[in-house]
Amino acid sequence: MCVVGNSSRVRRLTQTVPVKAPSSFALAFMSTYFLERGPQTGGAELALRFPLPKLLIDGLTLEKRVIVHLRYKSGGASESLGIGWEPSGDGTSLPSFDGTLVATPETEAACRLTILGGYTPPGGIAGMAFDRLIGFRIANATIAALLAEFKASIEADYAIRLVP
Repeated sequence: MCVVGNSSRVRRLTQTVPVKAPSSFALAFMSTYFLERGPQTGGAELALRFPLPKLLIDGLTLEKRVIVHLRYKSGGASESLGIGWEPSGDGTSLPSFDGTLVATPETEAACRLTILGGYTPPGGIAGMAFDRLIGFRIANATIAALLAEFKASIEADYAIRLVP
């Protein structure tokens, strides 16, 4: 599922995937996942993959490194982590992202994992035009690929822990 909106210059994104693991396990796993990738730096370095839309070059995926920061949140029916990232300093015009990673229980053994948040296209008017034409599609594909990676990692780890 994907929802895109904008308010002023901030572009809003929401993507959701089903996960075969309890919501509490999913978020605990994600906390560990990021902690293992950057315990001393205050942020985890992560490679984001940018699948390019088919109208450009079908099948091509670019990769950029970002520094991810987590903020713990509590309350509500769902469990969540604040999540944000910024470019890792390679001079790219990649936007920073600020959002929330939510695990909503579906059953005792399954949840929905959602990333929702926003970014401001870099590059002024030219960046906004690029974002309207193609950038938001790249952003959506990036979030979808990231969620698919999270889902696969969570489910693989949960399956291992279920083995007696």
